[in-house]
Amino acid sequence: MTDEPIRKTLTEFVGAFEVVFRYDWDYTKLMLGDEADGATFVEPGLEDETEDWGARGALLEKYRALVTAMKAAGLEPAFPFPLENLPGFKVRVW
Repeated sequence: MTDEPIRKTLTEFVGAFEVVFRYDWDYTKLMLGDEADGATFVEPGLEDETEDWGARGALLEKYRALVTAMKAAGLEPAFPFPLENLPGFKVRVW
């Protein structure tokens, strides 16, 4: 097994994350809140996730590719604290 698929998807995700949350932060702050009722940033509930904000669509695409690669490698997320401590936490199947 080669580490190339996870390496590629990880580096692409971090690049997309940097664009949205560092370099495009002013626009990110402006666009937050356009999600459908009950949606999240990761699952915004929009028909076109790239409309008016291509960086979000690219980030979500790379995030989903990373999740797929992690699953294929038998990896799960390591959260920095128990998620049960979050208000409104709902169990989600990884």
